[in-house]
Amino acid sequence: MNNSFLKTPLFQSHLKLGARMVPFAGFQMPVQYRGVIEETKNCRARGGLFDVSHMGQFSIRGKEVFKHLQPLFPNNLKRLQNHQAQYNLLCNEAGGVIDDVIVYRKSEEEAFLCVNASNRMVDWNWIQQHLSKSVTLEDQSDSFALIALQGPQSESLLKTLSCGVELHQLFYYWAVDTEVEGVPTFLSRTGYTGEDGFELYVPADKALFLWELLLEKGQPLGVTPCGLGARDTLRLEMGYPLHGHELSADISPWEAGLSWVVKPDEVDFFFGKTSLLKQKETKIPRALKAFRLYDKRIGRQGYCIALSDGTPVGEVTSGTLSPHLESPIALGFVKTEAAHEKDFLIQVRQDWIKAEIQPLPFVPSRVKKRP
Repeated sequence: MNNSFLKTPLFQSHLKLGARMVPFAGFQMPVQYRGVIEETKNCRARGGLFDVSHMGQFSIRGKEVFKHLQPLFPNNLKRLQNHQAQYNLLCNEAGGVIDDVIVYRKSEEEAFLCVNASNRMVDWNWIQQHLSKSVTLEDQSDSFALIALQGPQSESLLKTLSCGVELHQLFYYWAVDTEVEGVPTFLSRTGYTGEDGFELYVPADKALFLWELLLEKGQPLGVTPCGLGARDTLRLEMGYPLHGHELSADISPWEAGLSWVVKPDEVDFFFGKTSLLKQKETKIPRALKAFRLYDKRIGRQGYCIALSDGTPVGEVTSGTLSPHLESPIALGFVKTEAAHEKDFLIQVRQDWIKAEIQPLPFVPSRVKKRP
């Protein structure tokens, strides 16, 4: 195993559990334990425990911190209440997506950001360059571990532990500072699976204790460890974008189907606003679409998408086998003028496979939103 890769605080536990480890975003990460399909199904049926400690965390503190942060984000930070989270984007001047992030409002003077591991330094440099010097930016990534508990048994499992909060009152995209079995925890009802669940930001040196306790208490409930393979399948069944696939510095939010994140009428200025408005007024060149393939073969990233007459109109960004649909699914960009079509072909090696546009999500979401 290559020792040049970083290890999360849960690395030794993954080895003991028999995980297959792979390099990902500079870390050695578990891709699977018992198999991607089994782990995906079990997460939706009962529950799954994920190590996502490779993700980055930034803290920004200071007077009027959200006023100073707003120019970096197209979503309206004024909508956030204390302890609330918001899905947001870092955009460049051209309107491309540097990264998609979760912004937490911990208090009036403290924001907390969760960023993608592969973009941690890019995000840090961008934010540091464009953020007012009157607030303090701190990279806390190495101090935290992040455990994602997802699935219908998530709340039941957390209730077996002392966590100092009424879980039924904590809704989707809300968070709280608390303790779980004596471990200081920033507990967030978030996740990237479409299932009800939580993400636990904990001190790195306490993570192994809590991880093993969750595994022990979760066993009678059917909650099992899941790797990055299942996490990717789960997010793709929901149609959630992944940076480097559906998002990049060359892809705009309009193209990625994330217009709901961009609030030009509510935010006076944010980086990329002029470019995004111009693109919307002229022509959005491509659109992200969801496909179901009528074959056993999977359309992978980079595979060509064509009209039924064979005319190339785009390419696949992500593809996998959906255990719940029992067929391959994919996301991909197609030219705007072809986006209204329903039937397509996707090239898999030398063959063309029939594919049909599907509404998202492929699998119904079961997150616990506020009534």
